[in-house]
Amino acid sequence: MNKRLYELRKTLGYSQKELCKRTGISQSNYSAMETGTRELRDVYLNLICTIFGASESWLRTGNGQMFTQKRGAQIEELLNIYDNLLPEFQEFLLSQARNMLTLQNNHINPIKPN
Repeated sequence: MNKRLYELRKTLGYSQKELCKRTGISQSNYSAMETGTRELRDVYLNLICTIFGASESWLRTGNGQMFTQKRGAQIEELLNIYDNLLPEFQEFLLSQARNMLTLQNNHINPIKPN
């Protein structure tokens, strides 16, 4: 499971620090889970799946798709909207998305699991 956890993080484009900031998992705890020295507890598995739209089945077994269908549908919708915009509006959408991400990363405190 630790190799799939690493693969998910890389696919999402996050460093361990960034992923931990988004989830509220301590970096030392996450690092131990990703390297396999600590088991990925259900509470963290559920948290990661919920936040990133990852498939619990895929993380546990490697079977199926990395992401749930819901995430796939959302990405498909976003890409469809983007593709139907004029180039100047595509650039505007990208700049707004970048601004939203910066705002989120600077101002939102993640909820820590119990």
